[in-house]
Amino acid sequence: RCIKELPSWHAGCIDDKRLEVVYGDAYKYMMETKEKFDVIIMDIADPVEAGPGYKLYTKEFYEHVSSKCLNPGGLLVTQSTAADLVNAASSYATIHNTLKQSFDSVFAYRSFIISFGGPWGFNLAWKKHSTLPDSPLELTAQDIDKRLAERNDQKTAQSRFYDGVTHQNLFNMPKHIRTVLAEATNVSTIDNPCFMMYGELQTS
Repeated sequence: RCIKELPSWHAGCIDDKRLEVVYGDAYKYMMETKEKFDVIIMDIADPVEAGPGYKLYTKEFYEHVSSKCLNPGGLLVTQSTAADLVNAASSYATIHNTLKQSFDSVFAYRSFIISFGGPWGFNLAWKKHSTLPDSPLELTAQDIDKRLAERNDQKTAQSRFYDGVTHQNLFNMPKHIRTVLAEATNVSTIDNPCFMMYGELQTS
């Protein structure tokens, strides 16, 4: 029904022969798969207590993904809970610091999500590789726009959100957010996981 009623959401990707949909436990799948990926995008449930997704934010999981699941030069990006005044210093910073235990390069960014009513956090992580920059901010707005122009064709829908200026804005966050990320020391593990506390969200 979603395919029929929400065509603008999937934009035809459901018809791509490369697509494989797997219904199951994401943690179990990733821990058992023999596949390797160029990019892993994790838009998953928040790490809430007794929830199904908290293991996907732990050091054990990130270590497995970084060593077993990514091709050389591969990237992981994960949603990382709210990046507001409260959660930036708790769950967002903890996820950021936990990723740093398993990846050489970890960069936090955030974007305002209308349906969530506030800024939401994400993290981009990779291991050092000759094909990857030291920082996403090494790419100027002009670099991004040039790459988009080269890769887009008449069959590719133009992004209504992302371009070179947006790229710079995503990774240039306010000082108070950068400070709590830099000072983070907590690490989320299976035995001592990080949980996001709902009801405390603030916009900032």
